[in-house]
Amino acid sequence: MDGTFLDFEAAQRNAFDTAMGAHGYPAGEAEYALYEKINHGLWEAFERGEIDKPTLLSTRFARLFEALGAEGDGAAFELEYQALLGEGAQLMEGAEEMLSLLSEKYRLYVVTNGVERTQRNRLRMSGIDRFMSELFISESVGWQKPQKEFFDFCFARIPEKDRSRMLIVGDSLTSDIQGGFNAGIDTCWFNPKGKPRPEGYVREGFSDWEIRSLYELRELL
Repeated sequence: MDGTFLDFEAAQRNAFDTAMGAHGYPAGEAEYALYEKINHGLWEAFERGEIDKPTLLSTRFARLFEALGAEGDGAAFELEYQALLGEGAQLMEGAEEMLSLLSEKYRLYVVTNGVERTQRNRLRMSGIDRFMSELFISESVGWQKPQKEFFDFCFARIPEKDRSRMLIVGDSLTSDIQGGFNAGIDTCWFNPKGKPRPEGYVREGFSDWEIRSLYELRELL
């Protein structure tokens, strides 16, 4: 979902700049890079099962303020940030066209670790929720990507039982691609920026497929 069909980077940066500016905090490239580093580390810890989502959400801005030497209530700031993030419904290039095309032939599902209220609102505002058969969010599922249990929960609710006919498309190696490996389904890494392939990354070194543009899904499927 994020970084695949919805432009999360744009939504996140807008929410960050707006919330920080409203409280008089600096929101330049250095501050944003620091936030991304803190946030990324916490999400990886969440994916490994080391922390829960409430801890992640209540901690990231508290750590940012501490690193900036600024005073602020990180948990309260998070609520403002989430409200702004929920308004970020920018689509990735080709997203609506490809989802419309694929939904005519396949059942499409969203699997996300994002905040449930925020994700549902962004999907609704973007209009792409109409293409989805179901939305699986870690908060409701009880497990998170890349845990096998998360995908087992999804499979139990999907009519198709043949996992060889399933494919996960995502931009995250640690949650989407690793999750697909753990679940025993084919994977497609969406890599629009052409990031280098990590060496020795999981199954035989990498994902089953890699695409730079969503339009490539037409040839792949």
